[in-house]
Amino acid sequence: MDYNNKTIILTGMMGSGKTTIGKNLASRLNLSFADSDQYFVNATGHSIPEIFKQFGEKYFREAEERIIKKIILEKRNKVLSIGGGAFINEKLRNFIIKNSTSIWLDASFKTLFNRLKNNTKNRPLFEGYNIEDRLKHILKERTKYYKLAHIRVNVNNKLIPEIIDKILEYI
Repeated sequence: MDYNNKTIILTGMMGSGKTTIGKNLASRLNLSFADSDQYFVNATGHSIPEIFKQFGEKYFREAEERIIKKIILEKRNKVLSIGGGAFINEKLRNFIIKNSTSIWLDASFKTLFNRLKNNTKNRPLFEGYNIEDRLKHILKERTKYYKLAHIRVNVNNKLIPEIIDKILEYI
């Protein structure tokens, strides 16, 4: 693959390791790394939970779409981690599939729950919900969309170097 011509997009559930894997993959490939959530925070000066609280999820998703498209188009030789809900947006998903290589970091409910159960403070989709029930619901709702990514990599019980090696086999 010509890494200088296509952005590598990491998608998957919150807690699947997109940012950590993305930074490591970018380093291994000598590419730049971007995180759409962090880009959003830097651009607006507000945290994701603040945006959800002040403007709602619909506003966030529309802004997220614009930001992700901008990142993909402005510089193609990078690894980009996108928010867990971004790939659900059909228009954005089709743009990603056409203009990048998308990789789904597939984590089981058990893996996600263990990673997220004590870290829901900055996760607005969990606010006011039982984390276990909400996580099951979101995972069930999103999996059918994640399956549309170009590549699927199982991240359960795997070390970061193993996951990176598996991604490199596919790309």
